[in-house]
Amino acid sequence: MKNSPQSSPRKLFSHLYIEQSVLNHPQTQAIRAKFSDSHVIVIDHYKEVFNRSSQSFAAQSNSKKLILARKEGKFLHEGSQYSDGFGHEQFFYASSVMGCLYDCDYCYLQGLYPSANTVLFVNLESAFDELLPYLGRDTLVATSYDTDTMAIETLTHQTQMWLNFAAHHQNLHLEIRTKSANIKALKNSSPNERATLAWTLSPQNIIERYEHATPSLEKRLSAIREAVALGWKVRLCIDPVIYTDDFDTLYPELIRTIFTTIDPDTIEQLTLGSFRMSQSHLRSLKKLRRSDVAFYPYAVRDEMATYPETIETHILEVLLRTATTYLPKERIRTWQRQS
Repeated sequence: MKNSPQSSPRKLFSHLYIEQSVLNHPQTQAIRAKFSDSHVIVIDHYKEVFNRSSQSFAAQSNSKKLILARKEGKFLHEGSQYSDGFGHEQFFYASSVMGCLYDCDYCYLQGLYPSANTVLFVNLESAFDELLPYLGRDTLVATSYDTDTMAIETLTHQTQMWLNFAAHHQNLHLEIRTKSANIKALKNSSPNERATLAWTLSPQNIIERYEHATPSLEKRLSAIREAVALGWKVRLCIDPVIYTDDFDTLYPELIRTIFTTIDPDTIEQLTLGSFRMSQSHLRSLKKLRRSDVAFYPYAVRDEMATYPETIETHILEVLLRTATTYLPKERIRTWQRQS
């Protein structure tokens, strides 16, 4: 079943739940102006809505609501074993949004959050204050680890805020990971050599099967070409790879499609990695979806579920064989669970 924005429009943010404490925050006011037809409900705390019991993640995915709140705990968290810090001394991810507009079958957020609604923490300035003590050393911050910030950049402008902050701190590097084609949201931003736009790419067949509500491969590639032309550093991520019966055809063809439409010399890096997820998140995912991604017979070790070693090795061998015809191996990073 195809479930893309073109074929299945979804009603977005018909309701705004707003914490009393942020009613007068400038970002709250700007968002209310953009969604003037939305029903506004004032609440004391976002958990009243986001954490309530007996929610249907699937039903909410078809009609997401927006919750505006103040972050009370930490914005910054150390990068996990499932991600690449790209050699930086310090690696953090920022949690300024909970939930994602997209609806990918393999997303670990479904096993992490009780709700498919989106929580936007409007006090991003607190994240910058929290980060300041670390900026005496080389530091990478992934701004879209728990969401796709570019997908809602026109609404939040948080990527722009991160770029403005990074411009004044020479040790700060940003990775902005996305599936979005929304490069126009950065039209008023000057490229920063310490900021990398990182696109997750999949074969169109995989997008249609598993990456519901996301832009097509063609639209993502078009956005990448535009970003390169504007002078942004770009990383391409074929990660996570979803192993299917037609893997040996789909993924090499994906790489050929990418590099026949994008000059390999304009790309900073290509990263490759197969599906992986904590076992606890996978257990939750199985309760929410009947997708074959959730029920594949993964190998589990140290609480991490991924493909058996023979399949994982095969995935990387096939991808590298094709990718190295376009890029030198030193510009390709791979993720594989260590034995």
